[in-house]
Amino acid sequence: MITLRTGLLFCFLLLYAFAAAAQVPGTFEPAGNMTMARTGHTATLLLNGKVLITGGSRERPASAELFDPVTNTFTRTGNMTTARFGNSATLLPDGRVLIVGGYYFGYLDSAEIYDPLTGIFTPTGNMLAPQHGGHRAVLLNNGKVLIAGGGAECPNLNDGCSIADYPEIYDSDTGSFSIAGDYADRSADPWFGTYGLVGAPLTLLPNDKVLIAAEPIAELYDSTAGTFRLTGQMTRGSKDRVPAYQIGGTVTLLTNGKVLLAGGEHFEWDTIAEAELYDPSTGNFTAIANMSRPRVGHTATLLRDGTVFIAGSDNFFCEFVDGVMRCGIPASASTESYNPATGTFTTSEDMITGRWNHTATLLMDGRILIAGGYPDAGFSPVGSAELYVPAVLIPTPVVSRFELDRSVVASGSSYSVELSGSNLTPPMFFDIRVRRSGSNDPFVVLNWQRGLAANHDVPAGIASGSWTITGVRAHEIETDHTGNFFPVSATITVSQ
Repeated sequence: MITLRTGLLFCFLLLYAFAAAAQVPGTFEPAGNMTMARTGHTATLLLNGKVLITGGSRERPASAELFDPVTNTFTRTGNMTTARFGNSATLLPDGRVLIVGGYYFGYLDSAEIYDPLTGIFTPTGNMLAPQHGGHRAVLLNNGKVLIAGGGAECPNLNDGCSIADYPEIYDSDTGSFSIAGDYADRSADPWFGTYGLVGAPLTLLPNDKVLIAAEPIAELYDSTAGTFRLTGQMTRGSKDRVPAYQIGGTVTLLTNGKVLLAGGEHFEWDTIAEAELYDPSTGNFTAIANMSRPRVGHTATLLRDGTVFIAGSDNFFCEFVDGVMRCGIPASASTESYNPATGTFTTSEDMITGRWNHTATLLMDGRILIAGGYPDAGFSPVGSAELYVPAVLIPTPVVSRFELDRSVVASGSSYSVELSGSNLTPPMFFDIRVRRSGSNDPFVVLNWQRGLAANHDVPAGIASGSWTITGVRAHEIETDHTGNFFPVSATITVSQ
């Protein structure tokens, strides 16, 4: 059964294929400018293939806009209900976007929902505590959103900024926030209670845990148990310096299930080129080869060939000129790629514009949209955008038809499923998000089916009830669980 959102997406992807065909592989090309200059904004790929841009504008802090990859242009959409900078934006399972927190004459506890079908932002429940621009948000497999790492006011900068008391969970079914639990450790490291958790990236792992990359010892969140626990020691952890990756570093889930952490900045403005890998199967971090140069404020985008495209950085420097210390932050236009197969970084073509604190969004046609950011030490954001066309242009696989051969099946028997859509191949794996009757929380089954058609056995003795598949994710590599689920609706009822 095809949902309205999925059906519209299929039509849009046909147009994207024509737009991408005219691009030159391995190059940057200008895109239309945003409607206004932005930095520290969010860029969210919607299920219709467009990109929602929110926040980061000094001119109109409540404004939002959309990028259309067919025309390569930006247009205004509805304003947010609250002006905000440094907010988070999370794509929900139904295709709407949750906007949380940020700053506007004080840290904000408000949240709102953007609906792509109407272009309207609507307030939702408030958080239990304000979250500033250092917080992060991640969609869990149960359809809820974890928000963590935000901070409270900093009355005395020498004492650091205290983190929000507890991480929170947003439930889209009720439109409310609740406490997610307590962090595993607030005191083991002198920086942990101030900077260590602030801005720590959140990464949903294939094992359904969330990695919180806070130094020196990272944490894992278990959404089923609602608990946090410590995991491995990061290779760049230090007790006499502010952690590196929490200030401008990047964290990327790879198609092999490991996590790449790259670059960042210490409190002494010491930008680093170091990188490391986190292995969820062992809970350990391992140092790997350095990037080609130190980077902070850069972006790291996972491409569909499994490589990671890294772009931009600030270039902070200080020098004495006629006895006066002068500092600047000219932006870097340099880029490079990380190849997990070889464990190496390789430089690539420069961007058209040097920038840092920008956004990079992988589009459904395989291109990358790079937008906004700071170009230099003037701290005046830009509205320019550009498109990177990878040497290997691989579009998103999308399921547009999910068909069961029957709607009722007896325990101990079987049923068959056929899938079709765009950019699908016979050997593909399919993950599903499913909800059981009587339960409010869906769950995810990884590698539920391989191939476009398959039979599924129903174990004898399984309890009667209905199971509704609400989302499907297709992938070529068995260990790759990095993409978004696309909404479908198909129900199978088990009878005795």
